[in-house]
This record gives sequence, C-alpha cells and structure tokens, in this order.
Amino acid sequence: MRRLHPPSLYAALDEERRQRRLTWAQVAAETGVARSTITRLKDSGRFETDGILFLTQWLDRPVEDFTRPA
Repeated sequence: MRRLHPPSLYAALDEERRQRRLTWAQVAAETGVARSTITRLKDSGRFETDGILFLTQWLDRPVEDFTRPA
C-alpha cells in the first residue's frame, strides 16, 4: 500500500511554478485549487482528493509520482 506524500507534490509544484515564473495565486487560478490548499501541502496539511488530481494533471504527472510506501 502507498500513501500520498504531500511535501513532494508541493516541491514539484514549486519547481514548475518557478520555471514558468508564476505566483502561487496564478497556479491556483490555472489549477482551480485554492492557494491555501496548495500551501498546506508543504506541511502535509489537509487536502481534498479532487485538488490533488487537478494539481498532478497541471504538472502532467501521475499521482503515483508523489506517493511512498505506507
């Protein structure tokens, strides 16, 4: 069984955001995920499954890239 590792997703989002020279507000607008939800990933905070799916789609990467063994 595997579990989502939110900090690794946050790191990938931050890297993509920097490469594209976007603000977190712009990432939120493009993904449809609230900025507060995105920043909570950094500290493994609460999140919604739909939001995770939208974010991984924005990155064009599978969710499995951001999991680890349970």
